[in-house]
Amino acid sequence: MPATAATNVPHLTSPPITIRPAKAEDCDVIARMIRALATYQGVAERVTAKVENLRRDGFGPDRKFEALIAETNGHPVGLAIFQSHYSSWEGATSLQITDLFVDETVRGTGVGFRLVVEVGSIARERGCAGLQLNMVHANPSRTTLDRMGFMHQDDLLHYRLDAAGLKKLMEMER
Repeated sequence: MPATAATNVPHLTSPPITIRPAKAEDCDVIARMIRALATYQGVAERVTAKVENLRRDGFGPDRKFEALIAETNGHPVGLAIFQSHYSSWEGATSLQITDLFVDETVRGTGVGFRLVVEVGSIARERGCAGLQLNMVHANPSRTTLDRMGFMHQDDLLHYRLDAAGLKKLMEMER
């Protein structure tokens, strides 16, 4: 069902959703959802992470990210991956949602909203200054972010060097 049609589904008919911290045993599911998100965004070829990378970086001794899993009847239907982000301008830490995925079967039923609220609750408990997330322009859920109070920052442009770009930068003359 397209996301726009799903917004009309009454919450009373929605299956009960539980949200829990991800565990190392969830890395196969996390990898599947990351690939599904990238496919949805039309950039599936950019996903190179392996299950073992996720296990090491999310559940090892030097954690780089945290994740929440949304489930209905014990079946994973949503994912939020987040990490700390320090703002030198604010002199404070925020949490940044780097990946937010909701399975097509439950889009429009509030699963994404619930995941964002749960990460927001964690940010508040930790004394963070705010919550950030990035979203592709084509994502129809952008209007939901506006309703939640997120502000699009027109003055900021997101730039990234991938591994090949980083290698090229290191080879440039100084």
